[in-house]
Amino acid sequence: MKLRVAYAKSRYRDTVYTTPLVVTSYRDEQGTSRNKTIVSLAKLPPYIVKLVEEGLKRGDASVLEEYVPVRGIGYSGSVVVGPAFVVLTVLKQLGIYEAVLSSLPPQQAAAILHIVTERVIASKPLSVMAQQRRFAHEPLSFLLGLEEAPALKTWYSALATLELRREAMLQDLFARNHAPGDLYLYDITSSYFEGETCPLAAYGYNRDGKKGKKQVVLGVICDADGCPIWMDVFKGNTSDQTTVKQELLNLKAKLGLEGFTFVGDRGMVTHARIEELEKEGWWEEFSYITALTRHEMMALVEDEHHPIQLELFDHQRLTEVEHEGTRYVLCHNPQREERDRETRLRLLALTEQKLESLRENVAAGRAKKKDVIARRLYRWLNRWGMERFFEVKCDEGRFAYARREEEIERYARLDGCYVIRSNVAAPRQTTEELRDRYKDLKYVEQAFRTMKTTDIQTRPIRHFNEMQVRGHLFACFLAYRVIWELRQRLAPVLVRDPDTKRCEAGSLAEIWRELSGITVAKLEAYGKTHLKLSHITPYAKKLLALCQVPSLETLLSE
Repeated sequence: MKLRVAYAKSRYRDTVYTTPLVVTSYRDEQGTSRNKTIVSLAKLPPYIVKLVEEGLKRGDASVLEEYVPVRGIGYSGSVVVGPAFVVLTVLKQLGIYEAVLSSLPPQQAAAILHIVTERVIASKPLSVMAQQRRFAHEPLSFLLGLEEAPALKTWYSALATLELRREAMLQDLFARNHAPGDLYLYDITSSYFEGETCPLAAYGYNRDGKKGKKQVVLGVICDADGCPIWMDVFKGNTSDQTTVKQELLNLKAKLGLEGFTFVGDRGMVTHARIEELEKEGWWEEFSYITALTRHEMMALVEDEHHPIQLELFDHQRLTEVEHEGTRYVLCHNPQREERDRETRLRLLALTEQKLESLRENVAAGRAKKKDVIARRLYRWLNRWGMERFFEVKCDEGRFAYARREEEIERYARLDGCYVIRSNVAAPRQTTEELRDRYKDLKYVEQAFRTMKTTDIQTRPIRHFNEMQVRGHLFACFLAYRVIWELRQRLAPVLVRDPDTKRCEAGSLAEIWRELSGITVAKLEAYGKTHLKLSHITPYAKKLLALCQVPSLETLLSE
């Protein structure tokens, strides 16, 4: 029921009297439009009438309760529906809504939908316990037509059930939204864990800078456009390269993909892993694009029989060499050059510090025997791969060293350099395309940034049951799938100008703030509840159109 202020006019003798009324329009049995008077504002001052009129135009029915001294009419509050309605609509369009409803019992499905929506739109997502406590006051409760929150244990069991349905849901979502492609991007990250009791958490290579914290490992596969299609959770001490074979199996057996190119980071698709998979015949059906680790690159540079030589590295253009059926692309990253230089100089200084300490000990007579001096020398000389840059002389009671400045300057050419390795046939991918496809791993890194920090905030993980931890990470993955989709749709207002670095919307967070102005007011009038949608600004209408969201007027008719 839409309320508005109408002015009824009546004439008495030569005077026209105007009476302000709160009315609503309806159609009678014959279909004729008529007005029904809710309350008269005749006894109120004109400025109060104006306030009531402006409030009702905005959809704020609370002005009646505030200014109109009448019984039988009350304002029971309003619900911010804009952001949640957008997320729920996208969940339905992607098939996630249907997949959740068909895979989980109704109460668990409602809990999961709320968890995912909370992760998408909340600036600081609440814990499951807090979400359950506030459920009745949240917009999704209104949108789903649920007045009472599912029991707390239902929320936790919903996460475990979600994990049990994970693979089937991912297969269904992939079949619904994707056509088989020829290139897939894979990387892993870690997320620190608070607590000691979860069997999935373990100490490992920490990417969060949280020393002394156990962690879990998350692997994500994206298609060539960066859209997330698969995820897995591993124990915290899992090595990067040990996950590669499982993900290839997932792509092949569970998603039914064939003949694709697998792009993995340099620490993942290593030389040893490539040879292992080659012996098993994997590369006869699939191809790979990866990069050499720094250690592997240095080893090949020093190998006189390998075509990769130091002089081939060019800071201005790409160089490609082929060796035994493998293509190597020699690349340079100017943004990394200064960092590599600082690292090299720092390690040179550390090595020289250790050598100088040894020289002082020998000179003071604290180390005399040649084997003792040699043992201490080689303990430090190549600890950081710096042996090639020093000339040392070691004998009984004598030790001397000197920098090889020419060699240092020669190897300075490698600052910022890296080598891409691939078995993709030349006609399928050019040299530049190999470089560009490897750089596309930035899409997976963006997924990790969004999930761990900027939007979804996967951390801290507040669960200790393994299945609940896995379900929590899968819910965050589904939230990222929604965010990725929204970023594509909202690209006209989110893509930044290359010169000014500005965009119309600013960020997704600012878009949620704009859409938060869309509310539904609840008005209690003579025993009935009436809903009124607030005024939607032109900019909000533009955002809704970009999000491909239908008219919110349907909320009042459902």
